[in-house]
Amino acid sequence: MHEAQPSWQIDACPAWCSGGHHEGDHPDDRVHRSLAVAVPVVVRHTRFEGSGIRRSSDAAEFEVALSRVDGEAATWVYLGDGPTRSLEFSAESAARVLHELGLALDGAARSR
Repeated sequence: MHEAQPSWQIDACPAWCSGGHHEGDHPDDRVHRSLAVAVPVVVRHTRFEGSGIRRSSDAAEFEVALSRVDGEAATWVYLGDGPTRSLEFSAESAARVLHELGLALDGAARSR
């Protein structure tokens, strides 16, 4: 259950909002956020080194979460593990990427 709505809040919290809004929140922090879900991933790094390409991989834990700035219409999907390795997609863009990922993975499964 959400706390009383602060006076600055324009929109009611979406169903996925984890709450935690307070009267004294800084204007930059007036955002509806979902709880983040941690997903273990293996990430490949490709870089140019000398005259060749070097590839390496490492294990990471990416978070997936939703956010929407209070008073704005766009919902964003966050995927990443911090400010240097993350992406934010509009919800519509994330749905398109998810669709194409499904098709690519189906194709990979059929070619095994």
